[in-house]
Amino acid sequence: MKEPTIWLSHGAGAGHSSCFMTQFNQVLADQFSTEIQAYTFDYMLQQELTGKRRPPPKFSLLVSEWQSDIPSGQNHLLIGKSMGGRVATQLTKVDGVKGIICLGFPFYPAGKPEKHRLAFFEALKVPCLVIQGTRDQMGNYDWVSQQTLPNQVDLVWVEGADHDFKRLKKQNISLLETIQELASIIADWRIKHSI
Repeated sequence: MKEPTIWLSHGAGAGHSSCFMTQFNQVLADQFSTEIQAYTFDYMLQQELTGKRRPPPKFSLLVSEWQSDIPSGQNHLLIGKSMGGRVATQLTKVDGVKGIICLGFPFYPAGKPEKHRLAFFEALKVPCLVIQGTRDQMGNYDWVSQQTLPNQVDLVWVEGADHDFKRLKKQNISLLETIQELASIIADWRIKHSI
């Protein structure tokens, strides 16, 4: 199988210039010896141009926006941070999408597990990896471990990490070290699923 194009999409509040996204993009590019296609939604482009924070548009518009930019006739691996992962889970029917990786999936809005988003995994047509911090305020270990996820979803926990993959100070693990751990998890998962 031809190597897939690796796409990386940002979360709702921080674009590709955030410390996490910048370092993650570089580590991933080094790990897989390929250029990562950083996907920026239009609302974030406007935010970066004007300097004015703005919320994302309706979720369905984000899905159609990214879908329209994925070329057919190629293989793709979609990686999304938080909201970007949510959007990616809705693109598994797109021609050539071979896998989805969610970094810090927002299982529910912060502090509101009753408004969970488990339904986003129901229509998955390809393997999906969710890498989640045990302290993620949008899907912590205690809540997520009690849920039943579809067989296509592999869930890997990062001990002590929050939604932005920052670890507890007492762990003495830098963000870069955590990102390197994430890249290693992704490499193993790609081998497991031949993606």
